Amino acid sequence: MNEPQNWKQLKLVGGQPCLDFVNTVDRDGDRYSQEWFHDPADIIGWAQYVGLLSLAQVEALLRQVEQQSEQSMKFFNQALQLRETLYRIFSAFAARRSQAAEDLELLNDLLSEMQSHLRFGAVNSSFAWEWTETNQLNFILWQIVRSTADVLTSPDCDRLRECAGVGCGWVFLDFSRNRSRRWCDMEDCGNRAKANRYYDRKRQT
Repeated sequence: MNEPQNWKQLKLVGGQPCLDFVNTVDRDGDRYSQEWFHDPADIIGWAQYVGLLSLAQVEALLRQVEQQSEQSMKFFNQALQLRETLYRIFSAFAARRSQAAEDLELLNDLLSEMQSHLRFGAVNSSFAWEWTETNQLNFILWQIVRSTADVLTSPDCDRLRECAGVGCGWVFLDFSRNRSRRWCDMEDCGNRAKANRYYDRKRQT
């Protein structure tokens, strides 16, 4: 495994876990300029960082990674495939483009798998969703798929945006008052864009 990531350096700007999952890579055209996932342990660490896993779950899943390398790499590749699928879905929606049928098919396949691991449970005087299995790596993916379903069926779905910054590609929910947010984070992409505009004006004078 690689050295553990310092997750505090990764900003969470998406507004939902599925969006922050997509934002674990910076996209510069067809290549990545920053990648946070290098092995299955990185995905486990990220899931703990965003609150999808407890410490006990993290420790159990890391033991699985050590003991079941082939299964762990299958999970890792599936996670990366899901991340790219979700990026295309979110990006297309933000730009009001049509969705690719194969992307929706993969998402629906994972949605069916996720639903088979949910059930109603009694909590005090009401009911709540409960997971039937939380001790396997795909539990992370099921939670991301559930988060995706929540976003895409929410009234706030029309707030979905893709950062206008060059070499970024991050996605987020725009809760600004007039829905005019263009950047994933003003301190990063926003300030770079302002600086670029400033230097462009200087060159033209």
